[in-house]
Amino acid sequence: MSKRSKALVGINHLPGILLASAAECERWIEAGLIPVAEYRTFQKRGRTVEAPMFDAETVARLAAEIPGWREQDENGDAGKHAGSNPTGAVTPTVQPIDDAAHRRRQSILAPVRKDTGIYVAEDIRKIESGRWKPERVFAGYRAVFSRPMQILPDSGFTDIIIEFAFAEPLDVAAVVLNPAHVERAEITAASDALKARLIELRDATFAVCETELASWRDELETYLAAYEDAGERQAILGGIQAAVEKLDRIPASEKGGPAGAGRKLRQKLGDLRSKVAARRLRHLREAQIREASGYERYAAIFPVARSLNRRFLFLAGPTNSGKTYEALKLAGEAETAEILSPLRLLALEHYERMSEEGMAAGMVTGEERVLPEGVTHIARTIETLDLHRVVDVCVIDEVQMLGDPSRGWAWTQAMIGAPARLVVLTGAPEAIPLVEHLLAMTGEPLELKILKRKGKLRVEGVPANLEKLSRGDAVVAFTRKNVHDLRAQLVQAGRTVAAVYGALGPEVRRAEAARFRNGEAEILVATDAIGMGLNIGPLRRVVFSTLRKFDGVRERQLTAMEIKQIAGRAGRFGHHDEGLVTALPEAGAYAQIETIIGNALKGDAGKLRGKAYVRPNQETVLSASEVLQTDRLGRVLRHLNDTLVVGHPDLRMADMEELIELATVLDTVDLPILDRLSYSMAPVDGREQMAVELLLDWARQHARDRRVQALDFGSTPTS
Repeated sequence: MSKRSKALVGINHLPGILLASAAECERWIEAGLIPVAEYRTFQKRGRTVEAPMFDAETVARLAAEIPGWREQDENGDAGKHAGSNPTGAVTPTVQPIDDAAHRRRQSILAPVRKDTGIYVAEDIRKIESGRWKPERVFAGYRAVFSRPMQILPDSGFTDIIIEFAFAEPLDVAAVVLNPAHVERAEITAASDALKARLIELRDATFAVCETELASWRDELETYLAAYEDAGERQAILGGIQAAVEKLDRIPASEKGGPAGAGRKLRQKLGDLRSKVAARRLRHLREAQIREASGYERYAAIFPVARSLNRRFLFLAGPTNSGKTYEALKLAGEAETAEILSPLRLLALEHYERMSEEGMAAGMVTGEERVLPEGVTHIARTIETLDLHRVVDVCVIDEVQMLGDPSRGWAWTQAMIGAPARLVVLTGAPEAIPLVEHLLAMTGEPLELKILKRKGKLRVEGVPANLEKLSRGDAVVAFTRKNVHDLRAQLVQAGRTVAAVYGALGPEVRRAEAARFRNGEAEILVATDAIGMGLNIGPLRRVVFSTLRKFDGVRERQLTAMEIKQIAGRAGRFGHHDEGLVTALPEAGAYAQIETIIGNALKGDAGKLRGKAYVRPNQETVLSASEVLQTDRLGRVLRHLNDTLVVGHPDLRMADMEELIELATVLDTVDLPILDRLSYSMAPVDGREQMAVELLLDWARQHARDRRVQALDFGSTPTS
């Protein structure tokens, strides 16, 4: 930077150098008395601003000229270059700030404030003038006055505060803008004139307000008379009283006058009454919906479960601890049972195992229903729970899913509503606090059995080489694309690979898992679904491709619970002495990756505490539709999402954003609201436009033909 550039200063430095006010400096710049060295361009609040710069040494030498410039200002000579009226005519409109005028106005205002007790000040505003900074101008006066007044019938007084903007009276402006010397008597006369104007405005304004308040009280009495119940009338009055206590200032100006201030007060009170009434009706409506749906007493909406003397057994342990084996054994020994799983493929495995063991087995998932006559044991995905079929044993697998914001509602519903004499829970020990909290709602007994992992689990000290994976390794990815990419790389390297992820058709998923389990495929590439207990055979080693995933809202690092669930699948007891866990180099710096995985396996994954997730059922949706008088499912679900369990001590609403978005799209189809709800709950990823369009097409077919022709997707070739 040059020496000259270093000596340049901005306009904000001039008052300090010249010992003058900012207004004086601006006036002298406009008059050309202070020379501008150069203009520079700056970015300010997204706009390009051109600002003058001054030579500090030149400005300092001008300090001796200041007394002469001020004398010219007092004599009015500066008016020729400052933009003032050269004729000296009084102009009581917007005027640039003038220091002499400002000092006179302060002298006039001081006795006015003292004598009236009213706060009054100059109304200084900023306007864009095309210069380097907004111009400060005098726009008149702004006064704030208040008076205690009766707003509600038979009530105390409330301070009504008016903020009134008015122009400078002509006789006051004549004194303020007089270029000659002003005597003390003239200042006093101007103060008296301003005081008279202020008192006139105050008294006239409050007289109008009193008239408007009397009329409004009469109107309010008529409004309240429409409500027969005295308690309801009192509730409305109480709501208005609470709102009135927070009444804002009423803005007024000479344009509307005192009558305008009265009208604004009347309008504000009318708005308050309308808002109070609307708020009360909304609360009554929400209470009506909650009462009709039973969510105020959540456990009561499952009458079959409440009629049974249910007891609970929680088999709590990490992966490979044998908890699922014990739970399935109890289900197999019972005359009737249901097994609730988090995955369709897991439900399919349970169904096949029970069928092989000679049980009268059935299966219900979002895709398939296999219910032969005389069925006694049914494997289900947890969302398909039958709340009316009473069984001896119900197994709820992976109960730590209670903490999942999207699907946790299904585990809450199953725990509170499963109609079984014995409910067997399996899952991570971290779920114990939330399980106990939920059962406190029903008062049902809980037996807790803690299981330990069978076999060791160790994090390897080096990352895995994708091209040198061993038979029995499982590579874990978190998107379908990454699964396909990894599979393609391994196939290209000459390896046989099985791929498993949620979007595969059931037959293909079953075949792929069997290929790996039977040894036809050396390597498994899968999503985190393997952490849910899917039977894919003995895994020697789990290899993370990354420790980050997109959870439907944002990309984030895996939680300690997720890492434990996935990594714990390594090392099947009876097949391996220990399970191994590692990651690919692409996952990041391995020293850090090793630490993260190690801490997750050894440390506390975070206890599940607090409120449990719920979602409205069919009965609740119908009740809300009737109360809201609409069959638009998107609107009904949005209302329930915002109000159904607000303030509930034990429950909170599950994430319903994707459900609401699908429901809003499906509201364009002429189907009954419960049919649209069924389509909205389909396992469709809202980010997949093709899947959403297909779902919408099926709904239209259903509405038109009362049936749907499913597409034949075929199967995926294996390698």
